[in-house]
Amino acid sequence: MIPDAYELKRIVRAHRERFWCSDLLGAAEFAPIYFFDDQAAFDGDIVDRAMTRVLTGPLRLPHPSVIFEVREQRASPSGLIVCARADSDIVEATFLMRKRAPRGWTDCLVRIWMHPDGKAEIEGNPAERHDETVRGHGEVAAGIVWRALTILGASPEIRDRKVSLAKRSRLAREGVRGWVWRQVAIDPARLRAATPPQGGSHASPRWHIRRGHWRQLADGRRVFVRPCEVGDPTRGGIVKDYAVEMPQQ
Repeated sequence: MIPDAYELKRIVRAHRERFWCSDLLGAAEFAPIYFFDDQAAFDGDIVDRAMTRVLTGPLRLPHPSVIFEVREQRASPSGLIVCARADSDIVEATFLMRKRAPRGWTDCLVRIWMHPDGKAEIEGNPAERHDETVRGHGEVAAGIVWRALTILGASPEIRDRKVSLAKRSRLAREGVRGWVWRQVAIDPARLRAATPPQGGSHASPRWHIRRGHWRQLADGRRVFVRPCEVGDPTRGGIVKDYAVEMPQQ
């Protein structure tokens, strides 16, 4: 089994102009893939507690452009994919999902800009009219980036894997490149060692995202009040809702 991101690379190679955020997908076309196949561990509390180092410092991707893939363990969707790139001190990313039934891919669901101060801007796909759906997809996208960087920062076991010759030949004919992908093993012991000690004060809640919302102005315009981060990051963070539902057609 190879990451779903290879199928995405193939589709982007042929049909990139059909996607929203096609520039980010173009940057990801040759990007390395970091594959996390243990969703339960990826979403686990130990990653929450270790996340403070990432949340309190500038984000550093392992490559200028990178793909993070989390293999969903429920029936559908099957793959959660974030394509991210570094732009100076800002990380820009988009989020897609691969569906098992019916087979196919979503368009880019959101575009996010993650700033050095820990704040994230979220822009929803213009075709999505539900604010709560945009917010949820944005939180998932940011959470995947934060969690992936937290795990990689704990010196995990990373195995360089290769696409089999049979699959490589078919993909190569369609312009896909980059045959080594990295499978990341999540080691709770290493994450605990990377976790700062937690204090005993209850003066501030753990870090979490406060939901964005629409506000009606006096002149009739509607503006989106962006999500913001609240709470004390030294007490840990909470970004763990990955029960992603596909929108009803």
